[in-house]
Amino acid sequence: MPSLRELQTRFATELLSFDGDPGERIAVYRNTVFSNYRNALGATYRVVQQLVGVPFFNAAVDAYVLACPSAGGDLNVYGGSFADFLATYPHASDLPYLPDVARLEWAIDEASRAADLSGAPEALLTALAAVAADRITALRFVLDPTCRFVDSAYPVWRIWQVHQPGLEGDLNVAFGIATDHLLVRREAGVVVVARLAPGDSALLRALAGGDDLAAALGAALAAEPTFDLETTLRTCIANRTLAALRCE
Repeated sequence: MPSLRELQTRFATELLSFDGDPGERIAVYRNTVFSNYRNALGATYRVVQQLVGVPFFNAAVDAYVLACPSAGGDLNVYGGSFADFLATYPHASDLPYLPDVARLEWAIDEASRAADLSGAPEALLTALAAVAADRITALRFVLDPTCRFVDSAYPVWRIWQVHQPGLEGDLNVAFGIATDHLLVRREAGVVVVARLAPGDSALLRALAGGDDLAAALGAALAAEPTFDLETTLRTCIANRTLAALRCE
């Protein structure tokens, strides 16, 4: 007699299999499962779905589910690797910007679910004022927990913008102008997307990775030789992108 694990494995295999006839009862479950996946990813990747159309999107989701099945029961947090899957999906090869659009949409989804920021910018300013001048470059910062970064050689922010409901006016997208460096974060309960200068992006990414201010400044100057540290710090503290000093 097969074990419970063997029965469960066989059921899961038949549930997701496109080959053969699993029977009417299994087929009902299977259709429901794939419909749930399509709905869940469709809610996250709305622009990707608009770009390729519903039939193409559903076929891509079905293939993704088979390649990267969910490891948990909460489909609200499923789909983080969909962009990487699209980068290798042969039917999307003529849409090279599609994976980066998906990365932006996943960043927006994550930012909407991230923990709330605590504290106030005044607290960070007070902490900075207490640091000796010769220790400033050794500081490490904590970023707003909602912050996510997306870099792309394509104008993914503009692509995302022109596919938002109710947008009027110019709907053109200019390709080949500049690399998009995007910061996604939640502000006053609303997810916002901002385009960053190369130096700002390099600095914030380095700080997010745990680098001290000296190393982050080096990265920023390498990306943008005219980078102005004072202006960026003032802006990022005021808008709370930089939330606190990292405790050593």
